[in-house]
Amino acid sequence: METSQLTPAGTIILGVSAVALAGAFVWAAMVPTEGRIARWSSHYGLALAESNRSLVAAYLRRTRSLQVAGGALGWLLSPLYITLFGRPFPLTDNWVLLAVAGYLLGAAVAEVTFLRKSRPHSSVRAAALALRTLSDYIPRATIWAIRVLPLTSVSLAVTYAFVPKNLQRTVDPSVAFMLASSVLVVVLAALVEWFLRTIVARPQPAITNDFLAADDAIRGASIHSLAAAGIALILLSIGWAAVSLGDVIASNTFSELLPWFGLACDLGALLVERPNRRECRGRPDALEPLRGDTIPDATREQGDVCALPAAVGVQLVKDEEAE
Repeated sequence: METSQLTPAGTIILGVSAVALAGAFVWAAMVPTEGRIARWSSHYGLALAESNRSLVAAYLRRTRSLQVAGGALGWLLSPLYITLFGRPFPLTDNWVLLAVAGYLLGAAVAEVTFLRKSRPHSSVRAAALALRTLSDYIPRATIWAIRVLPLTSVSLAVTYAFVPKNLQRTVDPSVAFMLASSVLVVVLAALVEWFLRTIVARPQPAITNDFLAADDAIRGASIHSLAAAGIALILLSIGWAAVSLGDVIASNTFSELLPWFGLACDLGALLVERPNRRECRGRPDALEPLRGDTIPDATREQGDVCALPAAVGVQLVKDEEAE
């Protein structure tokens, strides 16, 4: 079994990194500045108001904290694993690559867990728009990329299992580990798409227009961030599989080409483009029936809200707190 240990320089880097990352997390957990809230709102075309500013601030604080936490854990994972177990981390000993993967996982977790935060207390019900679909927020090509890219990981794993190996090299990772990793990538892709559709279908609070606009902006931001993080993680896994295959394959040609293919996948994961403002929202008409004076104020009677579906085609969902 291959063993490994940190050098004195590595130990120093680990200690300095731990202190720096702790400071970064404290900074990330602080309330966002007014400038950052204003920039985010401008990017997503949101008009800030007193009623929605706190919601935007909570969203930005949560996402930034989990992104920094994920990146920090990824950066520290390999050296801590070596210190505790005396051997290299099974996936890779590249600290930077693990930090990027951790950051992306943190971003995905942030978008998913924000959905579970309770809606503001209100005596009214929540309205879910039946016309909203995932393709209203992201291109169909993005959806299909999430579905198809994992097949590349599976193909590389199957090839890894049956291709002639270079007898002068140790088969590491094992075939079972490679196949299990490809299955996890497929599961990851399925979960990403499921969570994306969950975000789209999430009920909206039928309260003020300002709060509804903020909810819609956060919905669009969550969909794009989660889709980008999912695709980037899949690309990183493909890159890792390609490099692993290139290390053991007997063919000299493929042993030279596959690492470059893996590097291209890693760079592609880093270059997943952030959408522009007009791409960050649903169809312009998706919320049109609810704009203007049609949104009931939170102080109106519940009976007024119950009369809304017939006029605008909205499906009403009972608020658990109102029961």
